[in-house]
Amino acid sequence: MLLGSGELGKEFTIAAQRLGNHVVAIDRYPHAPAMQVADEFEVISMLSGDDLERVVSKHQPDYIIPEIEAIRTEKLAEFEQRGITVIPTAKATHYTMNRDRIRELAHQELGVRTAKYAYATTLVEMQAAVQKIGFPNVVKPVMSSSGKGQSVVANADEVETAWNYAIAGSRGDSQKVIIEEFIN
Repeated sequence: MLLGSGELGKEFTIAAQRLGNHVVAIDRYPHAPAMQVADEFEVISMLSGDDLERVVSKHQPDYIIPEIEAIRTEKLAEFEQRGITVIPTAKATHYTMNRDRIRELAHQELGVRTAKYAYATTLVEMQAAVQKIGFPNVVKPVMSSSGKGQSVVANADEVETAWNYAIAGSRGDSQKVIIEEFIN
């Protein structure tokens, strides 16, 4: 079962089928690229735990491959506990698909030195955070892909534009951004 059916998913589907696998492609919109070559497909919101549960129960996959960021990752852990293999793992998927979790893992749990950072869930919080971090800084949605919603903020006049751009580029149901010190 492929969760996300974009161009990379299409290439994955073709390769998996060549190895004899039956592929079910899942995405939030019909006619996604991988759906066009998959054996079966479903259109659901992968942010809905109930929708994920329904398609997994229906198709009974041996493997789940998350291909996009906007997935209710805690459901992957449940599927893993039930014996379904999540590739790479549910825990790895959760860390890598959520910028706040990967940052906290690196900085707080592993003690890796990182650029200064802060989170904001409102424009007012972001304005306070950029004053602490300084300029220039980088603003990103905590959940996005392909650089969507990211910007470099050179001064206070650009903060509101960066906030709006980050929220517009955010995936999933989070209205949270990360503000990072710019490292030249």
